[in-house]
Amino acid sequence: MKVVVLVEGSRADLDEMEAGLPGKSHQVIDTKNRDELHEYKILINNIKEFSKSGNEVMLAKFSGRESITNRLGDELPEMIIPLSKNKNSRYYVECPVSTFLDLIEAFEKGD
Repeated sequence: MKVVVLVEGSRADLDEMEAGLPGKSHQVIDTKNRDELHEYKILINNIKEFSKSGNEVMLAKFSGRESITNRLGDELPEMIIPLSKNKNSRYYVECPVSTFLDLIEAFEKGD
């Protein structure tokens, strides 16, 4: 199963998540919090490439804009999981790294 995880958080969080993927083929990108249209284009193009690749997990650091996640979810068949440290976001989780690692463990058990 291919999983796209969009992370609104620090680069350190992303690095820690990546470290939790030993042996898993994965891709990591950073949209560098550009304007909404540019960020959307970066994400959609990378997710389309990811879906054609042999990678299982894609991690993307992004701005947390809900409009982008809604649009991506409507347009793409991949499972997209947004995680945010921002308490005002509907994607808020207390610890994105732990949540991510728990998700990966659950997917592995389900395979």
